[in-house]
Amino acid sequence: MRNESHILQWWEDIAKIRSCIYAQNAYTCVRSCQINNIRLNYETCHGVYEPSDDTFLMMENIAPKGKCLEIGCGSGLISVYMAKSGCSVMACDVNPLALRCTEKNAEINHCDVKTVESDLFQNISGRFDTIVFNPPYLPTEDDVSGAEQWNGGKEGFEITEKFLDQCMDHVNDGGKILIILSSLTDIKSFIRKREEFVFSKLGEKRFFFESICCYEIYIK
Repeated sequence: MRNESHILQWWEDIAKIRSCIYAQNAYTCVRSCQINNIRLNYETCHGVYEPSDDTFLMMENIAPKGKCLEIGCGSGLISVYMAKSGCSVMACDVNPLALRCTEKNAEINHCDVKTVESDLFQNISGRFDTIVFNPPYLPTEDDVSGAEQWNGGKEGFEITEKFLDQCMDHVNDGGKILIILSSLTDIKSFIRKREEFVFSKLGEKRFFFESICCYEIYIK
């Protein structure tokens, strides 16, 4: 049985490799997932944060409603999930490659997602019922190419702090905000500091070195 399981895993790995293609000199990989009975196909794109455990944790807990906004959309998988859930969705990112990836994944899944190039809320107008952000949350100050995808500053909250400072002008009354936070940071101190918000932990994924948590946030 052990040998059979190894052979099966080997063939699964080969299938995954065969699903990966080179297109316009950018390595992309076509994958699929199912979240809450919604089946999604998606591409990962060169130069764009790939869907990972934090992405799937957000989708498993989001329960989107109404007019939705995703800040820092990356591949756009969360935005596509919200659109497939019947919501009107806007996705923004500071990285133009992420916007093209989001548009491609919306096309693959036959749904509409409006994309806007924006550094947080810089080019966003209006208010939303659901705002989601999977921020760079690791407590690092790496100075390497692509570090903006994970670099949350010395305490891990540099980008999240800016996001919360600005989001109050863009969430509807009764609307909700969802973010991902990491146990590698001092979450309790952060929540105590942001006393203008109510934090509720919706879900958590645990690893041997870290836990990541999805929080729903309301304005008091």
